[in-house]
Amino acid sequence: MAQALRVRKSELMPEWERMLSEADAKRYRIGLARFGRYASAAGVHPTAVDDGVLEAFIADIRRGSLHQNPNALYRHVAVIWNELAGRFPQFGLKTVAKPWFKPAPKRVAWETLTPALRADVDAYLEWCAVTDPFAENARAKRLKPRTLKLRRNQVHAAVTALVEAGVATNSISGLADLVIEANFRQILRRRHVVTGGKPNNFNRDLAEALVQIAREWVKPDDAALAQLRKLTAKVQMQPKGMTDKNKKAVRQFEDAAVVERLLALPDRLWREVKGVRNPSFRTLARAQAALAIRILTYIPLRSENLHELVFDKHIFLRDGKRANSTLEVGSDEVKNGETGLAFDLPVQLAKLLIEYRERIAPSVIGRRPDRVFVKADGSPKGQAMVGVLIKSYLRKYAGIEMTPHQFRHLAARIILRTNPGAYETVRQLLGHKNLRTTTWFYSGEDTKAAGLHHQRLVEEAAARDLSRSRPKTSRPRRRLGGAQP
Repeated sequence: MAQALRVRKSELMPEWERMLSEADAKRYRIGLARFGRYASAAGVHPTAVDDGVLEAFIADIRRGSLHQNPNALYRHVAVIWNELAGRFPQFGLKTVAKPWFKPAPKRVAWETLTPALRADVDAYLEWCAVTDPFAENARAKRLKPRTLKLRRNQVHAAVTALVEAGVATNSISGLADLVIEANFRQILRRRHVVTGGKPNNFNRDLAEALVQIAREWVKPDDAALAQLRKLTAKVQMQPKGMTDKNKKAVRQFEDAAVVERLLALPDRLWREVKGVRNPSFRTLARAQAALAIRILTYIPLRSENLHELVFDKHIFLRDGKRANSTLEVGSDEVKNGETGLAFDLPVQLAKLLIEYRERIAPSVIGRRPDRVFVKADGSPKGQAMVGVLIKSYLRKYAGIEMTPHQFRHLAARIILRTNPGAYETVRQLLGHKNLRTTTWFYSGEDTKAAGLHHQRLVEEAAARDLSRSRPKTSRPRRRLGGAQP
């Protein structure tokens, strides 16, 4: 069977040729072509395909090809094969097991927690959501949906740490059990071990969240609350500045050639999009990658805001010589919840968005899209899918390793390198709630900018001193009337 990978694309068994032609869908012809050639070379009839044949195919891929992700191929072929078997029962195909490669969950299953604890968490989160602002005990400020999700995640992490520390799951009956001093201490110890004893911002945020839960919901006495705060203060946070991963990403742009490739990439992708005669979901993805990279280069939005961009809600396009297109995100949609964001769109970006909405996207999904990032059927793309799209096109077409969020760090670097100390400009561009957050992350970049500025001043001063120290040479004055005897 190992020789099957060397079979020409045209060599399929008649049974495979007939089946794939009768299915009459590009998804099946393309998705199963490689598997069909393999099975044909091995003499395997479509009705004889089972788990063993598929496993042997993937083993051959691992052994004899340079495929980047055999696990993804394995799952993709299994999904398409089962879909084909279900839609065309006349082929007599057997379904195969769909492989599962995700690692085992690192947290205790939520369903295994006591009903009392789950009910207490739900009640607390509902109180934080302030569904009735006029209730007698209503919370003063409503938490945003993404903060509520984070809070549930923090509680889940705390319960997992407590269980891993040896506390029985059935003994945790409410949030109050998490903020008992002994349990709170065990949670922090376990989280310290899990993160390798290194400073960790999530651990600190988790501790502070539990203290807030204690203060607002459980309401222990002042002495107990003070002890929880004392323990929280011992949880170390990461040092100021960007992480090593983010520094590495930004450091790529010390090379001017990398900057040029980043700026040129959207136009390159757009030319390819416009050159396609029969647009498909791949054309749509390429156009969206071009738009996302161009948007993030000029307007470094958070990922959660980027993937949710809606026409005529966030993006207001005006087509005219003196028209001004804008991008706006409301205060209820930004992370800090204080003020919204508003940007003027560069003219070229606005033109791309208009062309995308009016011509490119409709040619694939059959109508004008409501959002920027949609699938081929017009449904919204998720945040993770948009992130993978951006990263993959940056890597494949420009050789740049970068996530959507790291565009924000790049923007701060560009501003501070040009204008040392311009933290307020960075804060407004990135939408930080306060200036302390901005200086916490980017003080190192400001130091570099100040150093470069100082170097220029030194070089200019040295050049002036050198010019002053040079002896002045006098030339003989020419006399009028020619040379004298």
